[in-house]
Amino acid sequence: MAFTLVVLGSVMGGPQPSGATSSGGSLVIGSAVAPPSLDPTSNASAAIDEVFDYNVYQHLVQLDPKGQVIPVLATSYKVSSDGLTYTFAVRSGVTFSNGDPMTAADVAYSLNRAVNPKSGYPYQSLVADVSSVTAPDASTVVVKLTHPDNQFLYNLAAYSNGMVLDPAAVANIATAPVGTGPYMYQSQISNYDVVLAANPNYWGPKPHLSTVTFRYFSSPSTMDSALQSGQIQVIDNLDNSQNVSQFKNNSSFKVIHGPTEGKIDLTLNNTAGPLKKLKVRQAITYATNKQAILKTVGAGYGTVIGSDQVPGDPWYTPSVNKAYSYNPAKARKLLAEAGYKHGFSITLTLPPYGYATTAGPLIQAELAAVGIKVTIKNIAWALWISKVFTDHNYQLTIIDQVEARDIGEYGDCGYYFNYAGCKQVLAMMNKATAATTTAQEVAYFRAIVRKISADAANNWLYNPDQLTVADKNVVGLPGSGLTESFNLSYVSFGGSLPKQVVSEGFAS
Repeated sequence: MAFTLVVLGSVMGGPQPSGATSSGGSLVIGSAVAPPSLDPTSNASAAIDEVFDYNVYQHLVQLDPKGQVIPVLATSYKVSSDGLTYTFAVRSGVTFSNGDPMTAADVAYSLNRAVNPKSGYPYQSLVADVSSVTAPDASTVVVKLTHPDNQFLYNLAAYSNGMVLDPAAVANIATAPVGTGPYMYQSQISNYDVVLAANPNYWGPKPHLSTVTFRYFSSPSTMDSALQSGQIQVIDNLDNSQNVSQFKNNSSFKVIHGPTEGKIDLTLNNTAGPLKKLKVRQAITYATNKQAILKTVGAGYGTVIGSDQVPGDPWYTPSVNKAYSYNPAKARKLLAEAGYKHGFSITLTLPPYGYATTAGPLIQAELAAVGIKVTIKNIAWALWISKVFTDHNYQLTIIDQVEARDIGEYGDCGYYFNYAGCKQVLAMMNKATAATTTAQEVAYFRAIVRKISADAANNWLYNPDQLTVADKNVVGLPGSGLTESFNLSYVSFGGSLPKQVVSEGFAS
């Protein structure tokens, strides 16, 4: 792995929108699911990262809306020729929102906290190959790995492991988040809203808005009505894609759509009753009409998939998407071969996301057609996190696995899929991340894609587009869903964005 890479500059500290007509205004964003906690370092919920990541907290490197790694709290970095040492030049003149100066020592503290298995970070496994993090001087951080990891920078940018924290404020991270981003935490009404205020100590371009409020709606139609009546100015991701038609042809609004890292799955607990059998899992997959689900649930905005992959992944393997073409007759045959000629009963537990509650009855009908009786159980998001994700107490569920390049989850034997092939995948992952050439890395990851598909570890449905709908005057929103953050670094009312910012994927 002989290379040295140096990257300079940062879009996050770059030019502001020009000619903005309303500086100091307030923006209200409608969203479907409220964060179950304010602490992104202890909970994997995407609803937390959507609000706080990149807006309140920042990383040494982050992802722009096009999914590219860019330096932010680092001004540059370099990688040693053996791929084991990453040296970051830490940006000077940065303060936390509480006024504390940010130093290289704070960065080292934050990364060491993430690496510590006792810290409880939800993605701690992604930094398990870090052997040490040090700050040899006031402006440098050095990270050493036990073995080369081609995904290290991406993981540092995409997940909460990379967030830089103020050591003096960590004790209150669950109630009073403190970061270096353009906005700071102001208040929360549980399950109703989260309010962010412009950070007066922000090191980059001053935010154009005085406050941004994320307001949560349990009903998609109520949220749509709130946008049409002006109570909110943005819907971050249209909960019911079928409703996009009412905004597409209305000149008062703009529709922004772009790719995501999401994989909407009919998730299978591989240790639950009949699901232990490969032929049963394969039968469920053959019984599912994915194209019809994409058309009905996603309004056609997205791509049918057949494994844990999306078109933007370096190892994307389109042929796998056709592995389980809709075939109810084959599904019935496999069920009979597995000992379930007359089918069986199973429970589908659904979180309160529109795609899940819409897809659930469709899948219920499709599985009924091959003899599987599905009982649907709708539960609150906090209960889904505790019961399904944490306790693995479920049989089937539908969820959008939104984490970027998260195929490594299939190598985690403690993950809630309970996938029996996890040890083999882990060994394949280790080979992939340590590969000395890009071609080798991609080949190893494609082998994983094919293996988990052959094992029907889950029933992957489709990769959805993000559908953001906004008042026509709002500019600077992210043009995709390739990060979990709803990045508001450049948002304003009116004005235009510099070409550099547009090239990064922010919508004008």
